[in-house]
This record gives sequence, structure tokens and C-alpha cells, in this order.
Amino acid sequence: MRRRRSSAYRISIMSLLVALIILQSALPMVGYISLGGISITTLHLTVIVGAVVLGTSYGTALGAVWGLSSWIMAFVRPSDVLTILLFRNPIIAFLPRILAGLVAGVLFNQLLPRVRTGVGGSIKMAIAGIGAALTNTLLVVALTWVFYASKAAALIGHGANTSNFGWVMLALLGVNAIAEVIMAGVITPILGQALIRFRRR
Repeated sequence: MRRRRSSAYRISIMSLLVALIILQSALPMVGYISLGGISITTLHLTVIVGAVVLGTSYGTALGAVWGLSSWIMAFVRPSDVLTILLFRNPIIAFLPRILAGLVAGVLFNQLLPRVRTGVGGSIKMAIAGIGAALTNTLLVVALTWVFYASKAAALIGHGANTSNFGWVMLALLGVNAIAEVIMAGVITPILGQALIRFRRR
């Protein structure tokens, strides 16, 4: 009976999170917040919370859903030139997102696995959130350099070239990374603890 309740809980929460990712992607200024020339995502929060509450495999699957939404939105409603350049490439769209979900799940479940609630659980959730956000950002930068260094440098201009393109990308995505890491570190424990308490009822 307990297993059935646990399975039903996981399926329900997973379905809810998948639907939330779809809504975040479809609604302007919800999943992707455009501020000037940058676009900050909140979608990573949904993936991280899923990985923390449901487990690593669920987080990885949610990361794949996030990647699919990124890839589709790059064709349907791109927010800027960099979105077109980066996320129409399925490897850049999928791999960082999938690994972000994987990293969040691994960090939370392997770091002191018996500690899931309270202050210790919140700290673990914050670490998992920060690790996942950094994984996503750094992989996007690295894969962009691998695939599009010369092309993107030409689009960005201002004397950018292949040799310094990595630094240009870090500068452009730096604000995104800071905002997304802070959000992940602060909001993941709040949402994660709430869902775990709900599960225990």
C-alpha cells in the first residue's frame, strides 16, 4: 500500500512538473525573463526541484523535457540572436539541461543520503541547485565554443575572435549565471522542503 502511494505521488508530481515546464516555456516572461540583451531562465528550478524530490532519474528526464522545450522555442519564438544560434543545435539544447537534472539528483542523493529534511536537507538542496545551475551554464558556454566559436564571434562583433570567444560568452552569460545560481540556491530548498513535507502527509 505504501509503495502504491509513493508511486502515485511520484507520477503525480512528475506530471505536474512536466506541465509546469511546458507552461513556463510557452508563457512570455515566465520561463524566460528577458532583461535588455539577456534572458534569464526559471526552468532550471523546476528540473532541480524534481531531481531533489523525486530522484536522479526523474531529474534527468525533466532535464530532457527542458531541453526539448528550449529546442522548440528556438524555432518558434526565439528571444534573441544567441538563442537562435545556440539552441537550434540539439546537442546544446539537450545535453546541458539533461546533465543539470542529473547533477542535481546525484549531489542531493549521494551527499549524506540519510539527511533529507531540516537544515541539513536545505543545505544539500542549495548545493544541488547551485551545482545544477553551474553545470547548465558552463556546458552551454563550452559547447557553443566547440560548435560555433567563429560564427558567433562574427555575429557578436566588436573585434571578437575564436581565441577570445570563450571569454566573450562568459561575459554575456555571466549575469544569467549569477541570477540563475542565486535563484537555484535560494528557491530550491524552499520548494523542495515544501514538497517533501507534502509527501509525508
